[in-house]
Amino acid sequence: MKKKKSILLSVLRTARHSVLMRTAIEVLHGGLVIAAAWEAAVIVNTVFMEHGGLAETASELLMLFLCVLSMSLLRLPKGRIEAQLSHRVRLSARAALHKAMLLSGRSSAGALTLTLERVDALDPFFHTVVPTMIAGAVLIPMILITAAFADPLSALLFLVTLPIAPFLLMLIGRATRRASEKQWDKMQALTDGFGELVRAAMTLKIFRRIDAEGAHLAQMSHTFAEASLSVLRLAFVSAFALELITTLSIAIIAVSIGLRLLEGLMTFQTAFFVLILAPLFYQPLREAGIAFHAAMDAKTAEAALVPYLDLIAAKDGARNQILTPPAVHTEKLSYRYPLTEEAVLTDLNLSFPAGKSTVLAGASGIGKSTLLLLLAGQIAPTKGRIELSDGAGEAHAYDLASLSEETRSALITYVPQEPHIFTATLAENVSLWMDNETDEAVTAALEAAALGDFLRTLPEGLRTPLGAGGHPLSAGERHRLGLARAFFQNRPIVLLDEITAGLDGETEAEVIAALTEFAHHRTLILTSHRPALIAWADHVITLGGEDR
Repeated sequence: MKKKKSILLSVLRTARHSVLMRTAIEVLHGGLVIAAAWEAAVIVNTVFMEHGGLAETASELLMLFLCVLSMSLLRLPKGRIEAQLSHRVRLSARAALHKAMLLSGRSSAGALTLTLERVDALDPFFHTVVPTMIAGAVLIPMILITAAFADPLSALLFLVTLPIAPFLLMLIGRATRRASEKQWDKMQALTDGFGELVRAAMTLKIFRRIDAEGAHLAQMSHTFAEASLSVLRLAFVSAFALELITTLSIAIIAVSIGLRLLEGLMTFQTAFFVLILAPLFYQPLREAGIAFHAAMDAKTAEAALVPYLDLIAAKDGARNQILTPPAVHTEKLSYRYPLTEEAVLTDLNLSFPAGKSTVLAGASGIGKSTLLLLLAGQIAPTKGRIELSDGAGEAHAYDLASLSEETRSALITYVPQEPHIFTATLAENVSLWMDNETDEAVTAALEAAALGDFLRTLPEGLRTPLGAGGHPLSAGERHRLGLARAFFQNRPIVLLDEITAGLDGETEAEVIAALTEFAHHRTLILTSHRPALIAWADHVITLGGEDR
């Protein structure tokens, strides 16, 4: 049985040095706590029992001050280490989540909940759970050993009452876990509902269903609120029970000490010292309630993230072994969208010659765009395989699914039918922040995509910011910007989806001329229904028809 990954434990393992440092600081803090308690006991005993003054207690007061000051100063490195651990887990989780979603070829439902709420829910694990665990592991044994030397009976009472709090937390653990999971599920449903409302706002407005959808969201919001209240109730009950148990335990110890003081069986200084230690001994147990619920939230959030983090990229090392440009072959390739019965593509055996331009033609809805997504590795086939081959034999043929995302990115450029335009400069929209960006390379890509005239009209040239939705680009210019990205990336396999859609005849001719120049030593695969592009191609594959 495959053991599931733990994001939290993996961060702790990779940050062992930080955890050990945090533990060492806690040991020092525990020593200072015990020393401060002893000095306080000495001062009180000197003043009230021995009627001493400032002269007799000056050294103890100074030591007490230094202990308290040192404990305050230790909060800084403790907080810094916890913040570093928290930052590391959030950063690594978001990076891994982003990479996993790219590998899966889709934007997952609830992605916003995953990347924001659920990743942020890991944060209290390092600010609350880890400090409480370390404090419990360090401070409790230190105080117990100290109490054993000072007053063995009190130490025995400490030891006897210690297991009660963990036993209580174990009893409510399952209920807390279930409540936490339910809360997260309702939060994700609510987030998805709001996202759906935003995406479908126009449709809902046209059909006058905004009020109905609003009522549905209100119901989901109410359900989420109820789930949250359930978690809060459990947290309140467990916190109250822990506080009651620890208070009663301290009271028992205090009564024991008081009776022995009256009978003269122990000194006032020792009694006061143990009484100071008692609340400090139970303090980690008091905080355990909050830490326990934080741990449950973190584990529930982690359980939602782990499936995405299990999507490991293939390790292939084949990038330098594939001669370019490669040919592309499909073998019994089929694809069916999730939750649908009918396949979009069935048993396709296609060949795209190396260094040639192939147009995928066919009726709308036949699956041309879906086939491009499969060839780009953005979605995985339901059945069959896609193979890259350089013609040098089977030793140089690779299954696309076996190649890592890094290798696929180095080999394949995919330009969708509707290229996304970022709220960034024109140059950044072309280069997509690649390291090799230069003004000359970006300008050359724009010129090749027949956007040179457009570039020269911009007031700030390449530094002109593009607004939301690609303003001021027209639909045809957005298509050509996608083509400019392909020119800039300069990869051996280029997949273009309806790249000349929305262009007039003159601009289409310019784009085709640019493609003619660009096609040398590249394997181009395009979808189109435009006669000019079909006539230009070296090879035409008609889905649902005859090829030429």
